[in-house]
Amino acid sequence: MYNMFEFTLLPQFVYTNEKPPTIYSLLNSIVNFGKPDTEKVKIKDLAKAGHTKIFDFDYPLTTNIKKEDFEVMILNKFLMRRIGFQTLTPFQIQLNVKLNEIMPLYNKMFDALENWNIFNDGETVTRTQDEIRKSKLDNTSNNNIEDISDRRYSDTPQSHLENIRDTSYVTDYNYDTTTTKSNNTTNSNGEDNNKIQEKIERTPANKIEIYKEFKENIQSIYSMIFKDLEELFYQIY
Repeated sequence: MYNMFEFTLLPQFVYTNEKPPTIYSLLNSIVNFGKPDTEKVKIKDLAKAGHTKIFDFDYPLTTNIKKEDFEVMILNKFLMRRIGFQTLTPFQIQLNVKLNEIMPLYNKMFDALENWNIFNDGETVTRTQDEIRKSKLDNTSNNNIEDISDRRYSDTPQSHLENIRDTSYVTDYNYDTTTTKSNNTTNSNGEDNNKIQEKIERTPANKIEIYKEFKENIQSIYSMIFKDLEELFYQIY
């Protein structure tokens, strides 16, 4: 049996049946309690006006996602669903626990997505090629000439190329060594380091296609989050 009244610092909620309240009824009571009809917040704005009262706790969230947009989206997704608890407080407690449990993983998924700044003015993609050629001649009876070709290709944003041979920061990498024999007794050592940068400006058509894929990936992550939150709501069997 559910209590007929909930006593909290928020407005009191009067339940007319044994089922728990919907997110809509909670938000409407929080935002519009005691207001005249002319000043009441409309349904479409309830989540934005009351999300801080529901999410009154801390949880991890990537800086790539705006906290207000994230919370409003969750509330609007479940707006007409009944919470799976007798009162608002235990729902908030379990929502807090659940978000702290699942968001570290989903934050990594959000952060792994590229093209967050695709519609920024002046957005470009830069391809950098580093080529280092070294030649070394040993003065021995059977002279060996070692020719090393070190070619590195990197799609920015990537500004550091330390530990390059482990391929951590490189899109494409070639390291070739060629040794030949020579009877030339001349000693010489040399190194040629050449860097080439190529800037690619995306066309509007490119950006539309990239954005479509980006949006699909975002929606896929949100769908997984919504599925994980399902257990917090009243289930009808």
